[in-house]
Amino acid sequence: MAFPALVVVNPVAAGGRAGRVWNRLEPGLRAAIPDLSVRRTAAPGDAEQFALQWGRQCPGGTLLAAGGDGTVHEAVNGWWQSGATGSFGVIPAGSGNDFARNAGLPLDPEAAARRLPSATLRPSDLGRLTYQDRSGSPRRRVFLNSVSLGVSVRANRLARHFPAIGPGRLRYALGALGALLSAERTRYLLRDETGVLFEGAALNLTVANGASFGGGMPISPGSSPRDGILDLVVLRPMRGLRALLALSRLQRGTHVTLPEARVTPLRGPLRIQVDRASWRAESDGQELEGSGDLTLEVLPGGLALLG
Repeated sequence: MAFPALVVVNPVAAGGRAGRVWNRLEPGLRAAIPDLSVRRTAAPGDAEQFALQWGRQCPGGTLLAAGGDGTVHEAVNGWWQSGATGSFGVIPAGSGNDFARNAGLPLDPEAAARRLPSATLRPSDLGRLTYQDRSGSPRRRVFLNSVSLGVSVRANRLARHFPAIGPGRLRYALGALGALLSAERTRYLLRDETGVLFEGAALNLTVANGASFGGGMPISPGSSPRDGILDLVVLRPMRGLRALLALSRLQRGTHVTLPEARVTPLRGPLRIQVDRASWRAESDGQELEGSGDLTLEVLPGGLALLG
């Protein structure tokens, strides 16, 4: 591990579980990493700002994120924006922990923390999203797991209203059920360097860097953050029992064999046009709002991950 190191802790992740986990882990990590600094988030955006400041201050050091996928997403974006070249590590202590799952990291936070001081580096891909915000200003963000448009955005929003009901996967499934009952029909035009990949109405679009989202739901079972490829998963509109069947099969990853599903590996940038003046997207569990077209592309080996 490169030294010095900063750990960004989100103490309220998973209903406060992350804070309790960190209190148990902190003495051992401080003993193993003498030059360790700690910053605790208090509001959305803090993890990104802390990571940005640390990356500029110590570009060759180590950044650790203790929390859920939202914390990791923010921290990686700040780290990436800073231009830092050091290593990045994760202590998964949220409700979903899809990045740790997709990257093959221990899901137990204590096991993950024990491995960090002696962990070796391995490259992990990032996805990059380019778009305009609601005011028309250009924005660029990276993502670890996926970016989705459609029913999964509302599902993620609804899932946040079930903070005390079981694991993240169950909450997301409940949110997805509610979202299916109020799904809107949206049309998309998807192009890459070869031409039109899809045109028409879709229930959901996901561009996946990893296999799962929503706390372990395998939206793109064949995806890996180490293959240099993003995968496009399109689900065309379904109603009633057919939509419920798709949701049930999504729990097992077998939805990709439905005739309404299509999976396409992306080896170049993907451009998405939406038939609305503005749109909402979900990126690693975080909601984004924008207008105009979106462009998504892979950054192979863009993150030096402590594996």
